[in-house]
Amino acid sequence: MRKIILVLTLALAMLVAFVPISNAEMAKEGSGSATTYWITKYTILPMGKESVQINYEGWGVSLSPTGEGILHNASCHVVGGLLAVKGVYENDSGMASFTRPDGDQVFITYKCSGVAGKTGKGTFTYVGGTGKFVGLQGGGEFSRYSLRPPAEGVGASFTDSKSSWKIIETKK
Repeated sequence: MRKIILVLTLALAMLVAFVPISNAEMAKEGSGSATTYWITKYTILPMGKESVQINYEGWGVSLSPTGEGILHNASCHVVGGLLAVKGVYENDSGMASFTRPDGDQVFITYKCSGVAGKTGKGTFTYVGGTGKFVGLQGGGEFSRYSLRPPAEGVGASFTDSKSSWKIIETKK
């Protein structure tokens, strides 16, 4: 009986200690970094000898090196496209949604330039979200690095990003 009381007392103490942490309100602004790993399916439309339009849809996971941040442990979905002339593009753009472990989502738009199949640099803008990310604003920059394709018509890459953000209260 004493063991049961001791275990219940310890469980109650841990519950009291950790519930405030798990229910803590999210900071209204911050900054951070993340690495996102992508697998994309793409369609190529040749446009003459020197140009190609590439449209893609991809899925991935995002991790923060600190184990924190609004994109840490998020799954993601991206849709975008670019026109490359002689392998160089300056107009890659698209949208992505990041779904966090708690189900809340973060939405971004981005623009990027670089060399097709190699590297790219770009900027992104937070354009809102769901749950605690309604009213999310801010953005950052990223570098994209292409990896060896795992199959025909499939791309692999990762992005390293840095960002700052703020949640603006919206009227309900």
